Amino acid sequence: MTIRYLEIFVEVCKQMNMSKAAQSLMISQSSVSQAVAALEKEYETILFERLNHSLYLTKAGEQMLYLSSQVLKSVSQMEKTMKLGNTVPTLNIGVCTTIGSCLLHPLLAAYRKRCGDVHVHVSAEINNSRVLEEKLLHAQLDLAVIQETDASPYLRYRPFLKDRLAVICWNGHPLAEAGRKTDLTELQKETFVGRESGSGTDYLLKQVFSSHGLSLKMDWCCNSIEGIKQAVIHRAGLAVMSEFLIQKELADKTFRVVEVNDFVFARRFVMACHKDKMESPEFKQFVALCDQLGQEGMEDLIAAT
Repeated sequence: MTIRYLEIFVEVCKQMNMSKAAQSLMISQSSVSQAVAALEKEYETILFERLNHSLYLTKAGEQMLYLSSQVLKSVSQMEKTMKLGNTVPTLNIGVCTTIGSCLLHPLLAAYRKRCGDVHVHVSAEINNSRVLEEKLLHAQLDLAVIQETDASPYLRYRPFLKDRLAVICWNGHPLAEAGRKTDLTELQKETFVGRESGSGTDYLLKQVFSSHGLSLKMDWCCNSIEGIKQAVIHRAGLAVMSEFLIQKELADKTFRVVEVNDFVFARRFVMACHKDKMESPEFKQFVALCDQLGQEGMEDLIAAT
């Protein structure tokens, strides 16, 4: 096994086509096939299923992809460190859009304070939960804060923050009348402004309606919190948002919460990492900070922003 073989294997996984991988790496297709065959022979396993002229990763291949990505990442970091002549620890984290909008910056400030004089380079990405899970599986992130949904057998999770979602409308909407309550059947008649596919909020909302045999009318999708707020303000539809994100608009009565009979939209955010993740000191320190803050501490950070 060589580093070059791992690079070729990862590129094949990216392209899922040996010919395209060869073109990308500017080598012959036979060299690509030889590298994959050598890895399969060395580890006595099958990395790809070959069906109808298409490639599919086996379970062993998925594991090999994660570990190979980790090795290549470590080699890249080693080269940068040795060439620079110093060692700056790094932490690559991802957060879902809700957490990125209300908690990321105060949390990172608290983390830097906890690190003291030890300089840690932190790279943070805001994206939807599905994208972040994929990046964890491919060793592109050390950890991610995502909405708890269907658990992946390749990731491990720990509690992060409980959240409540609210159905909101503009001030003046019929459902905004004081004391009025509605139900999911009536909400089915309304138009909603939603998040993009892959969003945890979008997943939960559709799951709630489908579990009651109802469909959701969603005419507009936005991939930003501010975009959804503006859509509601301009009466494009109702929306479902975290209560953490709408405190200002509720206080100045820009938005009203629609009361839904006998139903609470609740969810939980979790910290996720790959099940085989090697935990660095900076990784452990970040997790310890989050554990120490807990629900109350997280809410205090959000309220202070």
